[in-house]
Amino acid sequence: MDVIEHFAGLLVLAFLRYLPPVVLPGLTPLRWSPPLVRIVLALGLAWLTVLATPLDVDPLVHQHAMAWVVAAAVELSIGFAFGLVILVPQAALHMSGWLIDVQAGLGAASLFNPGSQGEMQSMLGTALLLLATVLFFTLDLHLDLYRALVASTHVLPLGGAGVRLDLAAFLGLIGSSFLLALMLVAPVLLGLFAVDVGVAYATRSMPQANIYFLMLPLKISMALLLLAATLPFVPFLLERLYRDAFARAPALLGA
Repeated sequence: MDVIEHFAGLLVLAFLRYLPPVVLPGLTPLRWSPPLVRIVLALGLAWLTVLATPLDVDPLVHQHAMAWVVAAAVELSIGFAFGLVILVPQAALHMSGWLIDVQAGLGAASLFNPGSQGEMQSMLGTALLLLATVLFFTLDLHLDLYRALVASTHVLPLGGAGVRLDLAAFLGLIGSSFLLALMLVAPVLLGLFAVDVGVAYATRSMPQANIYFLMLPLKISMALLLLAATLPFVPFLLERLYRDAFARAPALLGA
């Protein structure tokens, strides 16, 4: 009976570690897949992890309930740390797309959309997120994420202590992710800035004309053309963005 309890305890702790980056929609690249698929994948990873775990690892079977609560909180914190390396780059990409929308004038579309109800919507930000999702699996970055999760069970054993979330590392992850995401759209922003300079000169020359709405189709077309011109460099920059986030995961856990 102790062997079954030992295995079940390790399985529960492993599942809690894989729960945030595999099951929760906001933290997993598989958010488009059905919940049952994500749960089965997390259980499969937890099962394989337990099978590869040494038998001398103590899953707190004979400890009191508070020890189980602490161990569960530790495992969830590790899982959330790995989920942040997915969430933060995605937020950075969405903000970069929103900057293009504002610069190109696509942000004004919400003024003419009666269904928006004042919500901030980013057309190019959503497009960048969809492109990032495709490239995430094309470049096998999901395999690197799951390898890092499995490797974390050897550095930080299931139910063990030693986890110390580092706020400085989290701020570094945010700064690095937003900087790398901004590099991806920098050519588009610089090109649109040059167009804005021309629009400002035209406005000074013809103040009686509403140059903003006259030049709006040109700015949108220029934004789309510049974004299409940067597509050959997008896979490299996206891979660099996510790999940099993966490399910062140990620092988030105080390792």
